[in-house]
Amino acid sequence: MLIGGQPFHSSTQSHKRRKTQEEPQERELDLLRYDMKDLMRGPKPALYLGFSSLIPFVSAPLLMAVTEVYCPDVAFAQVAYGASILSFLGGARWGFTLPEGSPAKPDWMNLANSVVPSLFAWVALLFRGSITESSLMVIMGLGIALHYDLSLLPGYPSWFKALRTILTLVATFSLVATLIIKNVYPEKKLSEIFQKNN
Repeated sequence: MLIGGQPFHSSTQSHKRRKTQEEPQERELDLLRYDMKDLMRGPKPALYLGFSSLIPFVSAPLLMAVTEVYCPDVAFAQVAYGASILSFLGGARWGFTLPEGSPAKPDWMNLANSVVPSLFAWVALLFRGSITESSLMVIMGLGIALHYDLSLLPGYPSWFKALRTILTLVATFSLVATLIIKNVYPEKKLSEIFQKNN
């Protein structure tokens, strides 16, 4: 059809082209990149305590790598610590929703999601006989808790999201390092290691 000597085209393709040329909306994963620069804006006690909470995670595989021995007692202590951290994360989330005026309401979704990390911790401890399964439960729990903190709960400050991301990644890699050590070095009990060194 011609209007004023120029063709008039009424297909929806031109509208689609315009929409794709518009600036894309911010994606959920972009939160990780943008929050990292805000890390140092956090309160010093939270940063120091947060980073020091990694000591039990990192020291377990480090001790086993230095001694070149896989120690199931040390590995389980690392998993048990991870389980306690999962319970802490659930409790922190529950506490965040309860104060009056909190941006996260104490509804079924927020409170039920607060219980999930503790359930993963409990199941991880039930797998005491298999460090692989118990470690994987802690890793999954940490990942789910991080997902909740970054995307489901409004109001967490940017520095906290950055801190949570770093802490979760280091804890996860520490647990994976323990699983690798289990398959590389011979297994010895903690008492045998100490007797050998005395």
